[in-house]
Amino acid sequence: QSSNERVWSSVAYIYHGETTPARGVYTTQSLTPVGAQQMFAQGSMFRARYIVDGNYTDEESSVTTHATIQGMEPLAIDSDQTSAISTNDRYISTSAIAFMQGLYPPVDLAVANSAGGLRAAALANGSLVDYPLNGYQYPDIDTLSTLDPDFIWINGKATCSKYYESVLNFTDDPVVVEMHDQTLNFYQRLWDAIFSSAFPLSMASFYYANDLYEYAAYQYNHDNTTHSKMTSVDLAMLALYAGIQQRDLNGNLSASGAVQGDMIRAISGRTLAAKVLAGLKLNMASRGSSNKLNLMFGSFEPMIAFFALSGLVNGPSADNFEQLPNPGAAMVFELFSNGGNGSYPAAHDLWVRFLYRSSSIAGTPFVEYSLFGNGNSQAEMRYSDFASGMQAIALDGIAAWCNICGSINLFCSGLSSNSGGSSGLPSTSYSSGAGIGRINPVVAGVIGSAVSSGLAGLLLFALVWLGFVRFSASRRDRRLGTLGGFKGAEKMASDNDLSYAKSGARHERTDSWELRNGAKATEEGRATVDSGA
Repeated sequence: QSSNERVWSSVAYIYHGETTPARGVYTTQSLTPVGAQQMFAQGSMFRARYIVDGNYTDEESSVTTHATIQGMEPLAIDSDQTSAISTNDRYISTSAIAFMQGLYPPVDLAVANSAGGLRAAALANGSLVDYPLNGYQYPDIDTLSTLDPDFIWINGKATCSKYYESVLNFTDDPVVVEMHDQTLNFYQRLWDAIFSSAFPLSMASFYYANDLYEYAAYQYNHDNTTHSKMTSVDLAMLALYAGIQQRDLNGNLSASGAVQGDMIRAISGRTLAAKVLAGLKLNMASRGSSNKLNLMFGSFEPMIAFFALSGLVNGPSADNFEQLPNPGAAMVFELFSNGGNGSYPAAHDLWVRFLYRSSSIAGTPFVEYSLFGNGNSQAEMRYSDFASGMQAIALDGIAAWCNICGSINLFCSGLSSNSGGSSGLPSTSYSSGAGIGRINPVVAGVIGSAVSSGLAGLLLFALVWLGFVRFSASRRDRRLGTLGGFKGAEKMASDNDLSYAKSGARHERTDSWELRNGAKATEEGRATVDSGA
């Protein structure tokens, strides 16, 4: 960063903190104290980067440099400057609260001007009344349910019928079946020691890779018995396989839904791209007075989808984006300019950079990466180039999402198939838009590269390393080249495939593909659903 650089806006998507597992003895998925600390730590580093304009601690210096957003309120949350949205999942909304505690910690008698300033704390007798807990800051966080049209921007696959139709075919794919067969001994070896109390033996397989990994990771971190029975190598392999499974479910760019080439598996990345671009455009429209810091909180699936769509999974730093994001991970888009007299610049003087902080662990830095197939030397893009790249992958409005998803959500019935349906979100297009199918030629090259190389290297590495497979490399490479990258599925209260715990609490099973063909799966000895898990 240059010394005369000015940051005007930042849009960030943050993955929630550690939770209790969705399966096992826990009736609901809840943010843990560890998860709250992860989010608080991430919020503190965002404060160090964007708000505090002073000396850094040694830890802060190892993570970030100053990128103070112009005109940001330093002490009190100003909802005109900072927006925060979250899904209404309890563990995600509480993650957002923990993050905001780090972003704006308690301060005595700090009241934003938009909330009345210090006059709002003053009484007629001359005394001052502070917020409880020594000036605790109360953030305004919009928690969006699936009945709210705006939820699609942070969870585009929820209630997306065509997405679920696509993932139902997951276990029919010959490569996925072979992956299941080659790793089955590994999973079933761990079943008795690790999974038997939470999963039937039939679910100890690659088909449930992410459920198994999340459960094992939680037990490994919190249960001494599990920690002693499972090696770090076992946990690493569970993470690797979960990443492969999840990247196919949310980042397989060759999978299509209603329209050939609509990249239905990456739908959550396409909606997220639209929201990112809209946040920056709103800051530009207000000439920097609003939308200074735009925060979104959700699960990891939109991140994985965006990694695939933007070419990060096959760029020079692909290894960093082939893994599942860690709890508390954040990806960031900054709008900035160089030089000038301090007034808001013209659009042609604005630049954008993408940064990724892969976890909230101390010492993990914000790292800048290039998008859309650009080399590392082109990590900073002119806004116009960035906007073109994002428009090429983004969905242009809620009506476009309703059409591509074939969703039966109530708000879709009120939208014409030809309308923009923005629900407060500006169109991401300047001309013909980024609708259902058409892709910018430059970005199409990036996507084509991802489709051709996304799974091959990682799958071969996983299988060969464990000595599970003997096959002809040339034949396999040709097959893998058509599959695309592997990415993930999130659990939302609206998802189609639901099971009920004994307590009656509802649990989502978005990746229970065998519900479509349970008899066939059972007959072939594959996974079956345990609705009481």
